[in-house]
This record gives sequence, structure tokens and C-alpha cells, in this order.
Amino acid sequence: MKKIVLGYISKIKEKNSRDRSGPVFNEIKFLYILSGIIFIAAIILIGFFGWGYLGGESPEGVGRDRPVPDVVEEDCEHRRTLDGICVEFEKDVNPKLVAVMVENHTDARPQSGLSQARVVYEAPVEANYSRFLLLYPLGDEVLKVGPVRSARPYYLRWLSEYKDTMYMHVGGSPEALDDIKEFDIFDLNEFYRGWYYWRSTDRYAPHNVYTSSKLWESAWEDYGPEEEIKDEIEENKKNTGIESWKFEEREQCTENCVGEFTVTFVPPTYVATWQFNSSTNKYERYQMGYPHLDKDGGLIEADTVIVQHVETEVLDGVGRLGMETIGRGDAVMFRDGYMIEMEWEKADREGKTRWFNFEHDDAVRVDEPLNPGKIWIEVLNQRAELISE
Repeated sequence: MKKIVLGYISKIKEKNSRDRSGPVFNEIKFLYILSGIIFIAAIILIGFFGWGYLGGESPEGVGRDRPVPDVVEEDCEHRRTLDGICVEFEKDVNPKLVAVMVENHTDARPQSGLSQARVVYEAPVEANYSRFLLLYPLGDEVLKVGPVRSARPYYLRWLSEYKDTMYMHVGGSPEALDDIKEFDIFDLNEFYRGWYYWRSTDRYAPHNVYTSSKLWESAWEDYGPEEEIKDEIEENKKNTGIESWKFEEREQCTENCVGEFTVTFVPPTYVATWQFNSSTNKYERYQMGYPHLDKDGGLIEADTVIVQHVETEVLDGVGRLGMETIGRGDAVMFRDGYMIEMEWEKADREGKTRWFNFEHDDAVRVDEPLNPGKIWIEVLNQRAELISE
């Protein structure tokens, strides 16, 4: 620009020198006029491009006033209550469920069976390390799950949302073991029924306890509901009485999407990053900078990831945590490339944790639909952090 202006000035000088009778060129005045024109043009451009951000629509996928994506019409007569996938028969809508506690300690990695779980809760335990509660429908073939670890009371409160689910674990905190008895949880503690587990020789205790679908199906036959209860269940074409979340297929995000987010428990070892793959419409999990794979190489991915913010407190010298899981709090849902701010609410122990969005005036709460498929719930306390890009 400077070369162009100086060149133009030089030409005018030559013209004025040839025509001495013409007006004398004023370089300073010309530069002031040209600077004014450039300044006004810059203001117009800033206003044009900045309006969409400052005064216009907010980016998609961010905040409560985001544009609502179009719903995909789907012919689904029978939707499974656990994860929202379409099933062929009504009898498969409410399958029997198995829940397994699996650890995330560095000595337990890579885990087995994590990629096949349909619903996963990841929450902090002592020292804010994270641990998983995995949910599987009875009938899914899973060759190996583990390492299996001990129970904590807040996982049991989530478990209570899935009525009559068989719970597999290795011991537990005193409060958790008391809750198992008090609330009559369908319990399969390795300490008392160890024949439904095995201890591998390639890892040291306590990071070497495993189970499988073949073993838990055998356990269900041995310790499941009595025959009269089974008959009643079959008559009602139900196996469980669990309340379902709302599920809905939606168009994938195309603009201003959130392609990556990170949840931190204890950096750098207990940090998970989720990356959205637009080709598969799924979120792929990374741990310590690498894809989080099962021991057999299975990629850990999810169709919906929910971040639930809770408050915790240290209860004893061991570092066990108390966690507020009943009540209300903030939450964020990631699905189809969108980031959706919400609130969570759990009315009582057996009440389903619900995910609420707001319509327009923040006065009307509506259930936010999940994407059918695999679901991960990342439970973050005040020591943890959500970082989105």
C-alpha cells in the first residue's frame, strides 16, 4: 500500500512539474484524505464481520440459546430403555443388566471390556483418581472385564436407578458395604462368590481380578429372581423397571462445532480427552495423549458424553469421598458435535438422574434428548475441570 501511494504521489508531482500553470500538489493534505478513507473502510469491515458474533447469533453448540438442530425422523417401534438403541422385539426393550466396578489406576491399564459397556460412569475416588461403573445388558458377549475393584456409596446411588441390576465388585468401603445390605442390592462380591471371577497371573494384586459375561450369566441363573418373580416379569414383557432417558436422532453439527474437550481428575495421569469424529458421529477417548484402547485393541468411544458437576468432601484419613449425587447441579452434554449446557437433577436414591435444558426465558425446563448408543457420564468435582475447544 505504501509503495502504491508513493508511486501515485510521484506521478502527480511529474504532472505538476510539466504544467506549471496548474495547482501546486499538497502531499500532506493528500495523505490525510487517504488515511481517512482507509480508516472509514476498516470500520465498515469490522462492523460487517463482527456483527454475527457481537450482535447476531451465538455460535452453534454453545450456551442455552443455541439453534436447535433438526430432528432426524426414525422408524423405531421398540427403543431400549438403557441406551436408546432400536431393538427388534418388545421383550428386548428392558433387558436384565449387569454392573461391574472397573479401576483406572495406571497399573490397571489397559483395561478389558471397557469399550463394550453401554453406559459408563467415571467418577473420582481417593486422591481424586477416577474409577468406572460399567453397565451391560445380560446377553451381550464380553470375554473379559476388569480389573474389577471395590464399591463406593455414590456408585450405588447411580446403580439404584437401574432396578434389580446385578452388581459385581471386589469388597468396598464400609459405607458402601452397609448400603448394599440396607438397600437389598443384587450383590456379587468377589470376597464371597469368587468362583465368578478369576485372578490373572500377568498382573499383581489388587489389579488382576477379572470376570466375563459367561460367568455373570451363570451367576444370574444361580442367584437371580425367584421363579414366581420371573413369571411375573415375563407376563409384563419386562425384565427391569428402569426409567429411561429421552433419546432422539439429530442432524450433525456443521458450524462452530466443539470438536474436542478434556476432563481432568488428576493431571497428567488421570486426564481424558474426547475428540469428535464427524465420519462416525462418535466421540473417541484419549488418555495421556494416546487413543484409549482396551487390552484387545478395541477403541473406546461414545455417542453421548455428559459432564456432571458435583460437590465432594473427604470423609476420613484414607481419603474416601462423600459426593452429592441427589439434588441439582450444572451439567454439559456433548452429542453430534454440539456442546449443550444443562442442569442435572436426581430426586431421590432410586430416581433417575435427569438432564434438563431451558427454553427461551429459562423458566421452562425440558428433558434434553441423548443420542441413542453408548453413553459416558463424566462426574467432575470441584478439584476437576472441563476444558472445551
